Amino acid sequence: MASPPQKSTRRPHAKTRTGCRVCKSRKVKCDETRPSCRNCLRRGISCDFNVSAERSPHAVSNGTGQTPNGGQAASPADITITHQPTPDGWFNALDLELLHHFTTSTCFTFSSEPMVRNFWRVNVPRMGFTYHYVLKSILSIAALHLARSKPNRRDILIEQAMVHQNASSSMVLPVLNEISSSDSIPIFFFSMLTTYITLGSPKDSDNLLVVSNGVMPEWLFLLRGMRSVIEINENSMHSVLTLGFIFDSGRRLNEIWDSTILPEHEGIKELEGNINLYVKDPQKLDDLTHAVDSLRRCFAFSYGSFTDDQRLRGAFMWLFKLRDGFVSLLKERDSEALCVLAFFCVLLQRLDYNWWIEGWGVHLVGRIYSALDEGYRLWIRWPMEEIGWVP
Repeated sequence: MASPPQKSTRRPHAKTRTGCRVCKSRKVKCDETRPSCRNCLRRGISCDFNVSAERSPHAVSNGTGQTPNGGQAASPADITITHQPTPDGWFNALDLELLHHFTTSTCFTFSSEPMVRNFWRVNVPRMGFTYHYVLKSILSIAALHLARSKPNRRDILIEQAMVHQNASSSMVLPVLNEISSSDSIPIFFFSMLTTYITLGSPKDSDNLLVVSNGVMPEWLFLLRGMRSVIEINENSMHSVLTLGFIFDSGRRLNEIWDSTILPEHEGIKELEGNINLYVKDPQKLDDLTHAVDSLRRCFAFSYGSFTDDQRLRGAFMWLFKLRDGFVSLLKERDSEALCVLAFFCVLLQRLDYNWWIEGWGVHLVGRIYSALDEGYRLWIRWPMEEIGWVP
């Protein structure tokens, strides 16, 4: 007689019922990461996974196993764990960690000048408590910076950085439509933080820095737009002592930019000769020539007795002064314009000691090389050799 079929035994396993309520409502597995699960971070929504274990007053032990009323202390199984969402505007534990990291580490990476460093450390976070789009940007850049030293938390920190930056961009949109004098200073620092965040974020393969996915990226739009904001609100911005110091440094740098006798540069001279030989359209030639002349002035800051801060600002003045016509050429993936951008990659490579610029020179020259045909690739031999990039 055949023996009855054996019932398959299921391996015992522990079930968890402590996932966040958002994941439960969506009927997806919650990874229970504190203070916010990965699913909520990825979707950019507020997670209610701040677990608060609330004990009944009758379940508080006095160390003797008895409650104050003399009853028996409740066992762990009897304790109810409730999930309470973080109220809007409140910090969770990760946000506090990021703010602490910004004021003790990240703020010192933007400048080597003591007064500027102190402004980033003290004044900018204080500004963020009033202008929340500044605060969200602070948390975003801190998350990106912290991710570099915490490889085991890298993914979740980068996701958190994107969540904060998206929130910051949403908050600032109404302000950008009509900027008042009181908004000029926070908008200025928001634009700087947005630049750091963009450059410090993982690089998209289609990102050419000046053009991303065929359009001018938000950070460059803000950076270039700050010129008119500074001009209109110059008096109010200079009324802040430390800001006056920052803008005076910028004004002196601009004077050096305009008055410097430019040294001969063989690489740029060859590029300029090629452009004059092959480009026949007068407007395009004028836009390219202006970009090349600005590049030559940027390279002048790479030599001589300039500070690291001046070299950095000198390089970014090229982006600040770019004409719209040149940006349009890059949007169209114009070969001559891409060759000019390849020379700017050398400046980025020389600034690679800044963590938020690291890797951009190599990334850009590789993208440019792949977009050019064999003839134009000869135009960028000098940047490739200077950077040390090999196809």
